[in-house]
Amino acid sequence: MSATHSVRAYSMGAMILHWLIGALILTQLAMGFLMSRVESVPDTLRFAMFQWHKTFGIAVLTLTIARIAWRLFHTPPAHAPMRRAEQVAAGIVHALFYALMLVVPLTGWLLVSASSTGIPTLLFLSDALVWPHLPIPVWMRATVEAASENAHVILAYGFGLLLVLHVAGALKHSVIDRMPSFSRMIPVGWLRRMPSSAIGVLVSVVLALCFIGGGLLISRTGGTASVNAADLGSTEASPSGWVIDKTKSALTYTINFSGTPTAGTIGKWDAFIEFDPDNLGAAKARIAIDAASIDFDNSFVRPNIGGDDGLQTATHPLVEVVLDHFETAGEAYFGKGYALVRGVTVPVSVPFTMQRDGAGRAIVAGTAELDRLALGLGRQNDGKGEWLDKVIRVTFKLEATPSGPMS
Repeated sequence: MSATHSVRAYSMGAMILHWLIGALILTQLAMGFLMSRVESVPDTLRFAMFQWHKTFGIAVLTLTIARIAWRLFHTPPAHAPMRRAEQVAAGIVHALFYALMLVVPLTGWLLVSASSTGIPTLLFLSDALVWPHLPIPVWMRATVEAASENAHVILAYGFGLLLVLHVAGALKHSVIDRMPSFSRMIPVGWLRRMPSSAIGVLVSVVLALCFIGGGLLISRTGGTASVNAADLGSTEASPSGWVIDKTKSALTYTINFSGTPTAGTIGKWDAFIEFDPDNLGAAKARIAIDAASIDFDNSFVRPNIGGDDGLQTATHPLVEVVLDHFETAGEAYFGKGYALVRGVTVPVSVPFTMQRDGAGRAIVAGTAELDRLALGLGRQNDGKGEWLDKVIRVTFKLEATPSGPMS
């Protein structure tokens, strides 16, 4: 009885960190299994789970740093009497726990950093909390990605096994040995807690804040510089039957992302149009877009727009749509031609309407659909259209005045 009463509880900080990390690890194991092994999980939910999995992984790594610092300044309470073999086993399990709490999140971080998809890590899905990727040379990424993925999965299963052993040991001590095992980690109870050190609290908090704050600062200061708008001046010499009023015109697009229509913007563009409803045989139109000015209202897709799996703006600064065949469709019109994106040409058909006021001013509105996979956009990141829809819907509304007399 005296041995039982001599047992003390862990310090309050150790208890808080223990249960927070434990809850996150259990959540991570369940989430990892669901998103990677259960086919019935909807793709939209699977994507969100991947992003939260990354956030919780960084949280585990941050709290583990705090937990190690806490351990350095706080001696854990002595165990209740147990056999030598049990002491050795408990010591090994605890040492492995600390190792895996560091290594499993780190392998996940490596996997995300080396992944060819380049999807950013937004903590809590917030644009303001961008977590950096580890600097991995391009030539090593495929090897690192494969190795870190295998290690991450295998070690995660090891985590699950350790949890079973840990809980089984605690149950054995509590139920069979009648020793206060669970009570040592429960904030309320009759056991007297170990004292907390002020310097230990300070060091643990500061190290955790330095880690998480340093990562966020690196992302904020190490971002890619914005690309200057492509020079569209070379196209302005083309003849134009209409002068576009850009202040009253709009050119936008939408793509469904995770089942939700998501808007995109086109910052710099020009349209060169010769169009007379009474002379469709001579009609032609060209829209030139600065590829670097194309943006998308989603932080997971946005970083990849100009890259190798996107528009390849470094080598293909212009996106063009050329219409050279027009026909009527009731009170509306069809323009047919091609779209040129990152060196790939695909046929395009654009339905539109045209209304004119008494002064001859015209309002032209329409929508065109493009297959992003046919243009090679996002093939590497999402070649099946599981998260990002295959169809890009481009919508335009142009207000223009004739540059000369119309026939």
